[in-house]
Amino acid sequence: MQREKDFQQAVIDLARFMGWRVYHTRPALTRRGRWLTPIQGDAGFPDLVLCRPPRLILAELKRVGGKLSPAQRGWLDALQKCAGVECYLWTPSDWEAIIDTLRR
Repeated sequence: MQREKDFQQAVIDLARFMGWRVYHTRPALTRRGRWLTPIQGDAGFPDLVLCRPPRLILAELKRVGGKLSPAQRGWLDALQKCAGVECYLWTPSDWEAIIDTLRR
């Protein structure tokens, strides 16, 4: 089974290859040994922001069988209602669709 981290890197590599600008906030290891993503605002924001004008994509990535948290579902639901924003939930099984989406 592919790890979510490896899947994410594959999507980032593909997006960059296809000319997209990529933003991802990586978690940081605290002094107490916990991994936290430093944010200010509401948790659950999608993993990737991809920009290749005139398109803007926000993508939440999950390993096969991975589940969305309520906070992640809330962000995806809100973002899908925004004009001009493409919002996706991608898993490794969506690879061909990801290629097609980024190729457009």
